[in-house]
Amino acid sequence: MREGALIERARATAAPHRALLANAASMVGTTGVNSLLGVAFWFVAAHHFSEAAVGVGGAAVSAMMLLGFTGTIGLGTLLMGELPRRAEGRRALLSAALVAAGIAGVILGLAFALVAPLTSANLEPLSSTGLAAASFAAGTSLTSLGLVLDQSLIGLLRGGLQLSRNTIFAAVKLAALIAIAALVADPSAPWIYAAWGLGLAASLVVLIRVYRSGGNERVGPDFASLRRMRRSAVSHASVNLALETADLAMPIVVVMLLSAAENASFYIAWLIVNFLIMIPFSLSSVAYALGSGDETPTEDRFRFTFAVSLALAVLADLVLIPFAGPVLRIFGESYDSATTTLRILALGVFPLTIKTHYVAIHRVRRTLRRAMPIAWAGTALELGGGALGAALGGLSGVAWGWLAGLLIEAAVMGGDVTRALALPRRAAAVGSGAGR
Repeated sequence: MREGALIERARATAAPHRALLANAASMVGTTGVNSLLGVAFWFVAAHHFSEAAVGVGGAAVSAMMLLGFTGTIGLGTLLMGELPRRAEGRRALLSAALVAAGIAGVILGLAFALVAPLTSANLEPLSSTGLAAASFAAGTSLTSLGLVLDQSLIGLLRGGLQLSRNTIFAAVKLAALIAIAALVADPSAPWIYAAWGLGLAASLVVLIRVYRSGGNERVGPDFASLRRMRRSAVSHASVNLALETADLAMPIVVVMLLSAAENASFYIAWLIVNFLIMIPFSLSSVAYALGSGDETPTEDRFRFTFAVSLALAVLADLVLIPFAGPVLRIFGESYDSATTTLRILALGVFPLTIKTHYVAIHRVRRTLRRAMPIAWAGTALELGGGALGAALGGLSGVAWGWLAGLLIEAAVMGGDVTRALALPRRAAAVGSGAGR
């Protein structure tokens, strides 16, 4: 009886949040697909490429993602909140955002491919040939396009289509890498990110369904509307970069300060932990999208997503921390050198739950300017802590330094999150007291 009552209570609690859960589930499902096939991708790389190639390839993919994220110039997050409010003109606005992001991505990618090798010899493969540099630039541009499209689809509450895009991406890049491993003798790092880019290109086929579903609605780019929202886009871009820079830049820091071989182990550990991080990020992002589309209070949603994020983080860490070594050995015996590192990194999901909700709450309240300095200070702490840790303690030092910076960041952000989650209850208590 008690078990049945608990199940009914859980259903009743989740019922008001079905749209949130469905779209958050698609984001987590996307992460699951990317992680599962991503594990297979890096498994193939680890067994058919040299450790140095895996280390440089991992850093290159991280750089491609960071630059691609920068190339979105905040447009994906802007559309995630803007599209739910529009009855028409959605696809024209999406077209304009995709064009702008694609151009920005290719410029950033090409500049990095040409300049980065001058700062670190470990990154020389990026510009070893014209084709290698062009492949990196194209991959960066496609990353920008994919990110804008994914966030727009969440804003349109078409999470299933976002999941389809990422499934195609993960499957094609894996198939491409398997073909490369079978056909190319001694493949180098550029082959890794070329396979990644090919998967991105194939995944954009879902745009056909997006535009077909709009009927006779205009699909040509609406740059005028996009220009009117440029200030909001810049605010989103700045906070987005603060939120993601440390995550995407850390493997680059490791390969520059330590070695390509050490970064291979670190990158695999970082990849595993990123699946845990996506749970609070996905839940808080969808809560923001839903909060932008209606006038109902958002505190209940954030309270729900915060509780679910913490519960899932506890369960995941209870499994991952004891079995960190065996998980890493799947990729090869040499990769278990990051076992301690993985255990430390896994603890970061708790302060990251505070961080992602802090940003989402300020997005809904349209107070990003106030949040921006704190978010960027947190990014500096994470990267600075990781770099200092690398100098003092190798891979484990990177993890401890990153976690220390993150904990300081969460302590500062925690006040706003606590007040936001407690506000309705406090108001209700005041109201009931007045009634007496």
